[in-house]
Amino acid sequence: MKALEQIDLNLLLLLDWLLKEQSVTRAAERMGVTQSAASRSLQKLRQTFGDELLVRSGRVTSLSRLAQEIQPGLASAIMKLREVARAEDSFDPGDATQNFIIASNDYLAAIGTEAWQNAIAPHATKLKSNWRPLESEVVSLLASAQVDIVLAPYAAQPNMPKSATLQDMVVKPLVADRFVLFAAADHALIRSKTISLSDFAKARHVLVSPQGAGRGIVDQILDKQDMKREIAHRSWSFGLAAELALMTDSIAVLPERLAKRYPSARSRELPFEIGPLQSFIAWHSSRTSDQAHRWVRDRFIDHFDIS
Repeated sequence: MKALEQIDLNLLLLLDWLLKEQSVTRAAERMGVTQSAASRSLQKLRQTFGDELLVRSGRVTSLSRLAQEIQPGLASAIMKLREVARAEDSFDPGDATQNFIIASNDYLAAIGTEAWQNAIAPHATKLKSNWRPLESEVVSLLASAQVDIVLAPYAAQPNMPKSATLQDMVVKPLVADRFVLFAAADHALIRSKTISLSDFAKARHVLVSPQGAGRGIVDQILDKQDMKREIAHRSWSFGLAAELALMTDSIAVLPERLAKRYPSARSRELPFEIGPLQSFIAWHSSRTSDQAHRWVRDRFIDHFDIS
C-alpha cells in the first residue's frame, strides 16, 4: 500500500462513502460525481489497498474483511477532517442539506418524528431524516458514522454491547414519559367512573415484551397485592401493543405521549404508582462540535424539555 502522501485524499473521501453506502451509485451521488467516475476511482482504490473492498454476490454488495476493519477508523478520520474544514463556518439551518440517520425504537420514532416536524423542519426545510431500528450494534454504528443520533429508553442500555467505543458515546436525558391505562374509547374499564386495582387486574391485557416472554413491572406490583392479570397478547413494541389493545378489546399500559396519538382510544390514570419511562439521546463524541449535528440534537432536547 502507498504512503498517505501518495494517495489522492478525494479517493479516501469516496472510499468513506463507498463503505457507508455499499453502493457505487449512491456514493457517487454523495460525492457529486458521475457513476463512471466513481467506478474508476474504486478501481484505483482496489489497486492501492490490494483488496476488492466491495464484494458483489448476485445483487447484494458487501464489505470485504479489510473494508470492515478500516471503516471505523476511516470514518472517524474523515469526520475530524470535516470539522477542520468547517471550523470557521457559521451554521445556517435554512441552508443545511444533511441527511440525519436516527436509530430508535418505535415509541421514540413516533414522538421523535413529531419533534422533527415541529422543532426542526420549520427552520431547516432542506434537512432530511432517515429513521432506522434500534440495533444491538448501535455503538459501532455511531462510531462508523452509519448512525448520527440514537434515541432510546434507559432500559435498553443493558442490551447494548460493552465495547471499547462505548466510552466515546455522549448520553443526555431526553424525555420522561408517564405511563397511562390505554384502551378503546368504548372499553368498559375506560368508561367506568373509578378504576380499582381489582378491576384493572381482571381485564384482558397486552404486555409489551421485546423478547416475547417474561413478566413486566405491572405484574410485580400486582404480586404485592396477591393479584394476577390475564395476559391475552404480547407485543415486541408499544406501537403494536396499542393496535392489539384497540382490535381485541384489551387494555395496555403505555407511555402517555404515544397514547395521545390514537384518536379512537382513551387513556386514564393507572390505579397504582409507577415510575416514568425515561429515555436518552446519544451520539458519538466525534460529532459533538459538528454545528449541524449540535443544532439538530439541541432541537430534540429543547422540544421535549418544554412540551
